[in-house]
Amino acid sequence: MKTLGIIGGLGPETTANFYMEVISSCAKINKKSRPSILITNVPVELEVEEKFIKHSKGKEKYLSWLIESAKVLEKGGADFIVIPCNSVHIFIDEIRKAVNIPVLSIVEETVMFLKRKRAKNVGLLATPFTIKNKLFDSKLKEIGIKVRTPDKKDQDKIGEIINRILQRTHGRKDKKDLEKIIKKLPSDFILLACTDLQLLIQKHSKLRVLDTTQILEEATVREILKGGGNNVIRNRTN
Repeated sequence: MKTLGIIGGLGPETTANFYMEVISSCAKINKKSRPSILITNVPVELEVEEKFIKHSKGKEKYLSWLIESAKVLEKGGADFIVIPCNSVHIFIDEIRKAVNIPVLSIVEETVMFLKRKRAKNVGLLATPFTIKNKLFDSKLKEIGIKVRTPDKKDQDKIGEIINRILQRTHGRKDKKDLEKIIKKLPSDFILLACTDLQLLIQKHSKLRVLDTTQILEEATVREILKGGGNNVIRNRTN
């Protein structure tokens, strides 16, 4: 099996859930051993994180953290890298250039998944940053999928909900508010394009909810089980 490198901490609970899901999924297929996994926790300053999520500001401060984390994982022995966070995929090209191992893209994997499902339109729930920078829009439109997004009032509310999830102060009202927003987006699929939203809602009684985290997890497991990894943890000080 290949050694997986996870750039984590965006946010921490999502990283922990992602790790456990990968372990569980691999165990169902390969019952002999668990995969080798390395995780870095990006040292995000909480004030910077809040500005990034709610106001789409301060993205430049993330790049150096992400590149350093990718290099640590590569030096540690990872065969490939994943980032269970949608918004920071705006830096995917820079991260890929910084290392000599593959970096899977949550955006690319999600687009391929929706293409296989022959989706015609999706309702997109994400951080204000992801919406503003159209991380999914252009790639989805290239394959003929229409994208519906919340209005400004609802988008601002989603930003506040995500921030509360990261701060672990969210509650039942946040889930109800999110469900109300979902009902306003009639689509073939509702795409949870923020990995933290899956902590609040995973299913909807009338709509098909797709979690980008789960899509990335499935792609990650496939890559791990391809084999051919070095399975050697290199000395990080080399």
